Amino acid sequence: MKSFRFKNVLMCSALLCVIINAGCSKVEELPAEAEELVPAGSLSANDDDPYDDSRYIYSQLSDKEKEYYDIIRDAAFNFEEKAVFPEALDPDTLRKLYVSVYYQEEELFWLSSMFYRPAAPADTLMLSYRFTADEADQMKTEIAARTDEIFGGFDENTSDYEKLKAFHDALVLGCTFSMDTDYANTVYGALCDGYAQCEGYAFAYDYLCSRAGIDCFTVSGTNSEGALHAWNIVKLDDMWYNVDCTWDDPILDPVDTDFIRYYYFLAADSDISGVTHFPDNSYFTYPICSSGENYYRREGYYAESGDEGAELLKKAALDALSCGRKDAGVRFSDEKAYKNAVSKLFDNGGIKQVFAEINGESDIRINEKKYVRYLNDEEFIIHITMISE
Repeated sequence: MKSFRFKNVLMCSALLCVIINAGCSKVEELPAEAEELVPAGSLSANDDDPYDDSRYIYSQLSDKEKEYYDIIRDAAFNFEEKAVFPEALDPDTLRKLYVSVYYQEEELFWLSSMFYRPAAPADTLMLSYRFTADEADQMKTEIAARTDEIFGGFDENTSDYEKLKAFHDALVLGCTFSMDTDYANTVYGALCDGYAQCEGYAFAYDYLCSRAGIDCFTVSGTNSEGALHAWNIVKLDDMWYNVDCTWDDPILDPVDTDFIRYYYFLAADSDISGVTHFPDNSYFTYPICSSGENYYRREGYYAESGDEGAELLKKAALDALSCGRKDAGVRFSDEKAYKNAVSKLFDNGGIKQVFAEINGESDIRINEKKYVRYLNDEEFIIHITMISE
């Protein structure tokens, strides 16, 4: 178990959270004559990892589009300079196919986001790469080692929910949002380099789910301010859910690398779609995420009243301390219950009683006067970060 550590900071109940909402990349277009290609390598597709044609985005393609998708994918696996098709395809179709491969084949982390649009229908598509084949081989070795490390905590009794949470936690705690790295938009950046932007987080989560046999894919779109963003949709117990590891890993002031939250873990569309997250539906329709079985319900931190919320916040805090964590949160069923709890805990001093009870039941003593609170008025969540004495 991870040792329990607190930051040596003194903070009162104030919101000191900054979420980076911008900076994710998209598939960019360049005229075909402007390409600068990495020399072709000899890396071939992994025979032990056959392509799964049941994946969600792929399943929406026509039979012919699937055939041409496979041509692009296989060419990229082999670092070929171009994908060659049996007939000329119009530029818009080529772009759709390239976008499909780029966002669904997260293991092709070496494939560039640059789309080289031909001026007219063409039977070839130029490809470019972020890394050479030799560089990609070394990076694949590191990715495999990190993946084995994460999966090493599982056994035959580990549920898919527990795996999804472990993947989320590994990325939130092991990665920091950054655009200033060559790996920012890749699985390698999020899993191994420790720095990534939203595409890197999403591709890495997709990659881990794929290795666990859990249906997942990356969604591209924007946030409420129109900035580019990427997140995941994942399938659990035959229901679809949104997961956004990037937004569960905000940049805090002061920096706190141990901070973790679950606002966007197993979120319903009603929580985020068209509110904070706007998927790009140019080429695909996405499954409806209608289940309310989010993290807080599954963990028993879902309150119907202010009084129940105070009790559950204590439970969440004790659970966190027992696992070496210092963050705890409760979600409320409606605005009335949420506001009642905010008033009870923070306006009328109820949080002091909660902390006193925690100290009476835990071997780890926390400061009853100094803490950080985060209030999510959109999803009715109270989150606290505890500080040791």
